Amino acid sequence: MAQDKVHELTYMVAIPIPYLDRRGNPLTKRKVLAWRQEAEQLLTECFGGVIPLPAPGLNQVRKPGGGKLTLFEKGQILLLSGCTHRQAFLAHRDRIEQFVRRMGQALDQQDVFVLAFDSDSFLIEVPRRRKT
Repeated sequence: MAQDKVHELTYMVAIPIPYLDRRGNPLTKRKVLAWRQEAEQLLTECFGGVIPLPAPGLNQVRKPGGGKLTLFEKGQILLLSGCTHRQAFLAHRDRIEQFVRRMGQALDQQDVFVLAFDSDSFLIEVPRRRKT
């Protein structure tokens, strides 16, 4: 029987897909879905796959004219992808940054957060079982 292969994924990359615009207004489902799909494609091309996770967020944005507005983004999704090491992320960083800038403008965001961090994650490649 073939042995499972273990691939170390020592670096994680995550992109939250916003649920609200900078004023706290909900974004259209169609717009959010389009950007989510584009981000999923990008992370899959760069790192081989992506996991979408519900990720409610709480943040403060500046109001026009001063003051702050606290937003609770209950519908936010976090797209998480693992890669073999930090250099693998850095090789794609410019492409990810360009995507996030475009998404931030299109979804009327004040800020867009990209998370990239060390990890002890791994991927197990499971061989197919032979039919008997």
